[in-house]
Amino acid sequence: MAVSEFGTSSAQNVNIWSKTTMREALKGTYFFKKFLGKDEYSIMQRITDLEKSAGDTIKYDLLMQMTGDGITGDNRLQGNEEALTYYQDSIVIDQLRHAHAFRRMSQQRTLHDLRKAASKNLGMWWSTKWETYMFRYLCGDTTIDHAQTGTAPDDAHYILSGDVSSTGVIATDEGNLGANDQIKLEDLDYAKEKAITADPPMRPVKIEGDEYFVVVMHPYSVTDLKLNLGGSTAAKWQEIQMYANNRGLKNPIFTGSLGVYNKMILFESHKIVSPVSSVRRNILLGAQAGVFALGNAYDRVDQRKVGKDNFLSWAEDKDDYGNEKGVAAGSIFGMKKTKFNSKDFGTMVISSYSAAHA
Repeated sequence: MAVSEFGTSSAQNVNIWSKTTMREALKGTYFFKKFLGKDEYSIMQRITDLEKSAGDTIKYDLLMQMTGDGITGDNRLQGNEEALTYYQDSIVIDQLRHAHAFRRMSQQRTLHDLRKAASKNLGMWWSTKWETYMFRYLCGDTTIDHAQTGTAPDDAHYILSGDVSSTGVIATDEGNLGANDQIKLEDLDYAKEKAITADPPMRPVKIEGDEYFVVVMHPYSVTDLKLNLGGSTAAKWQEIQMYANNRGLKNPIFTGSLGVYNKMILFESHKIVSPVSSVRRNILLGAQAGVFALGNAYDRVDQRKVGKDNFLSWAEDKDDYGNEKGVAAGSIFGMKKTKFNSKDFGTMVISSYSAAHA
């Protein structure tokens, strides 16, 4: 690999090291990489508009399910077609950057080694950032604010475990959850039922000609679910696991899952939001649950050379008469859960009480 002078931010450096950092970032993600796709059937839809920059708004379409009955026999179809229905949502994008600095005493390595170490660390930072942001937005964390503030689940897009009656305000309801309100298998059924009967109904993800929703639970909630079924050796839990193991050979979305229940693929993640002590916002996700929008992060660099699937820029700088050197990786992006008419579009929260078991 050719080595150019440090601090030039040449097209060659940007091309090589932005791609390297991007690979490290994606390698460190699990759900972000698994859920991200380019069309309306992905859980997280990626939208790229290279004409947009920090502070701009990008509009995108939400695809609605067909609802008509169709035409039977030889009855005339012309004039009875159903329009392809899209609604619009929008997202704001903004710049986020982070950097590594090296002082003279740490510069005994070659430039290549310095760049390589910085690229690896920055890549890991970005992987954590994207995955954490994704869950905070999808769970309805109102304290997340990159370009747009997260929004709490509306009354039509959350359920409560246990016997707590809903007030229609999730923050109030979650404060009423107690130790007897742990997640149970029927909560997943209730969440799915509410999702497919919502207005508009949540769309499942299509996998190999079949339709599935995805459920992500906090590890404490997963333990509660197993215990409420009789433990990890219980016949029902074994059945759930067995189905995923068989399907995982055919499609990567099943790989790493806990199992499949009632056409819901089950996962666990410690990044599930806990809005108050011992309460977890487990989530059921459908198609277009969220959106990840990208602008042009490359100033005066040919986008074709760095690659259209590269979300990160790379910049080098020198300071203090060459005593300090630094590299930065940045991105111009936005992330949010999708909404239609001020209602959530592809997410259903399952709020449950769940504390540590050890």
